Amino acid sequence: MHSIPRRTLLRNVLTAVIGGGFIALSPLATAQQTQNPDAVKVLAEMGKATVITEGKGPRVINIFFDANCPYCHELYLALRPTIGKQGLEIRWVPVAVLTPTSVTKGAAILQAPDRLKAFQENENTYGKGPTGQGGGIAPATQVLPATSAILNANNALLEATKSPGVPTMLYRDKQGNAMLVVGPPDAQQLKDILASVK
Repeated sequence: MHSIPRRTLLRNVLTAVIGGGFIALSPLATAQQTQNPDAVKVLAEMGKATVITEGKGPRVINIFFDANCPYCHELYLALRPTIGKQGLEIRWVPVAVLTPTSVTKGAAILQAPDRLKAFQENENTYGKGPTGQGGGIAPATQVLPATSAILNANNALLEATKSPGVPTMLYRDKQGNAMLVVGPPDAQQLKDILASVK
């Protein structure tokens, strides 16, 4: 993994934020782990989010993801061995910020009878859909108003974190600090994050 000088990284992040567009943060975007007012505020409002839960326990990580995000998919794969272990609960927060089919694929997941199963289908068949790109689930042919409301509310929470893209992780550490990790962590960073979750 290459590292980007801090000044360059901050400039890229600021450019993305000022541009108002969300991106899929590549592995070159070093994970940023910080306690900040935005993280505190959004973590307090996570009860408003519609989430897809994997595992069950008191140690919770919220992860904003887009169905078409390749780096969210990488994070999904990296977390497979840890789901449900040592009280770890992952709450995936679906957003639609990257491509036009992000909305319809997000809707397909949210409108499914079993959202967790649909989410896992999207990830387990990633890149195997009709176009060979993005999440593998078939896009919904209709996006219900209630589904649009869910995606809009989740998108607003992501925007409130001031993160420039996905994946974005939000959790409390063992000291009770609200932590925000922007971008996909590498293997060691992920190990450190998991060890730090309250």
